[in-house]
Amino acid sequence: MQRIEARDYDAAIRSLRAILAQTSSPRVKLELARALFYHKDYQEARALFREVLIDADTPWRVRDNIEAFIREIDNVVGFRKFSVSVVHDSNPRNITSQREFVIGGFRLSYLPPPENKPVWGLRYLVQALQPIYPEAQFAAYATVSYLDYPGIALDRANIDAGLSKGLAGPALLKAGIEAGSFGNRRLYEFPYVGADYAFVHTPQQQLAGGVKLGRVRFPDYDYLDAVYGSASLSGLRAISERALASARVTLEHSDAYQHAYSYNGIAVAPGTSYLMSAPPILLSASVGLARRDYSGADPFFGIERIDRKTTLELRVQHKEWRWRNAKVALIFSVEENRSNIDFYSYRKVNASIAVE
Repeated sequence: MQRIEARDYDAAIRSLRAILAQTSSPRVKLELARALFYHKDYQEARALFREVLIDADTPWRVRDNIEAFIREIDNVVGFRKFSVSVVHDSNPRNITSQREFVIGGFRLSYLPPPENKPVWGLRYLVQALQPIYPEAQFAAYATVSYLDYPGIALDRANIDAGLSKGLAGPALLKAGIEAGSFGNRRLYEFPYVGADYAFVHTPQQQLAGGVKLGRVRFPDYDYLDAVYGSASLSGLRAISERALASARVTLEHSDAYQHAYSYNGIAVAPGTSYLMSAPPILLSASVGLARRDYSGADPFFGIERIDRKTTLELRVQHKEWRWRNAKVALIFSVEENRSNIDFYSYRKVNASIAVE
């Protein structure tokens, strides 16, 4: 331990290997992993960290510290992560509760699709990062999700993949493509360029910003094709040993092919987390407040659309709920969109059990 503190990692590693040859103590593995991490022997360090992580006798506080080391290693050598969630959606197509509308002076009745009813499904998520030229901080990244409901009418798939290049300091440039499908039909494609910058990054507080710009294309709805840009700023700060506060602000602009569907938007999402002591339960809550102002009169309803969306989310995680290296979390959310055009208003309640 003294050799590690003195940064004499070679000597510390030799001593710890000799001790580990005589005992399988998780504490020895943990200290050897830490010495290897500081020595930049990342692959062996990660393997040892994971052995201690899945040990049933490892306290949850130690697991939290180990996961911080593993995240640092993953960002250097790459990773592949898989998670699955059981999800419930009360309004999968975001359909309004209104049934009577006036369009062009005619009163019409709207009949929702029959599959738009409360439904249970599974969400699969894969995240990956693969360094290509580590010395140049050049890497490939991908996030792929698939939401599988009974039948295919409501199934959704999303992908975000591209290349990233780290710059001197905490800056990152990205070029990638987002794409999505709904009911096994292509919904949109969004090639983009972006940049992220970490202004502050310490265990007590973080502040980061990002920008993204690209052209979004809807194969079946070309009137929605648009040049889209966004800028965001997010941060978190530890309030005490058990609580932290977070916030995110996003500005967006979409210049659509058909002017009525262009918009300016702003979203604010404050949040907080609190760790209970007995039992050790982490409670996280956030409130999302968003507004979009459209640029022209809606082609069907003849007025300029304004949407105000509110999202409430609560996440509950028992720190001792684990299966090997997987954590379990319960997530509840309520989403309501209030539009000055009733057809675009909706409300939904979601719940999920995530194993990640």
